[in-house]
Amino acid sequence: MREFDANGLRLAEFQGRLFEKSADVFDCSTKVFLRRFFYSDLLKAIDKNDSVLLSLDPLEGLGEIESQFGKSDYGKTKWNPNVLFWIGYLYRYISYTRETETKFIMRLFPPDKLKDVYYAYHTQSNEWVVENLLSLAKVHESVFDKNFRLKEAIGRIDSSKRTNPRP
Repeated sequence: MREFDANGLRLAEFQGRLFEKSADVFDCSTKVFLRRFFYSDLLKAIDKNDSVLLSLDPLEGLGEIESQFGKSDYGKTKWNPNVLFWIGYLYRYISYTRETETKFIMRLFPPDKLKDVYYAYHTQSNEWVVENLLSLAKVHESVFDKNFRLKEAIGRIDSSKRTNPRP
């Protein structure tokens, strides 16, 4: 796990502001914005977790998403900007500290689920939130370990050798 340093904070705040401002800038629904963000080139750049590579201007980031996908007025339901900021910030916090792609995290913790727990969770520490989200998803912290399945398979092989030694 990586320490949440100044670079991580800059990226988390940028992504939080990006999500927050999407409610004002885009005519489309929040779900349409989230789907576009999920598949955007901007997300690929943010996932490099290097704030030097980005302008860190939320309006410029939203402009990149709009130029990639075009304008849309599909859907009208927009989420509260405070909820959106928290979700965007939390996704980047998890991605940065767990060194995991945001797409994986968004699949593990869908935006709708985060929206549902916002009022109970948003005042808690980030680590407390992650721990409780993992519990709700019925998974362990090891889900973020890219080599977990390999380590698990090796562990099974080693234990089977101990229980069934060759003659």
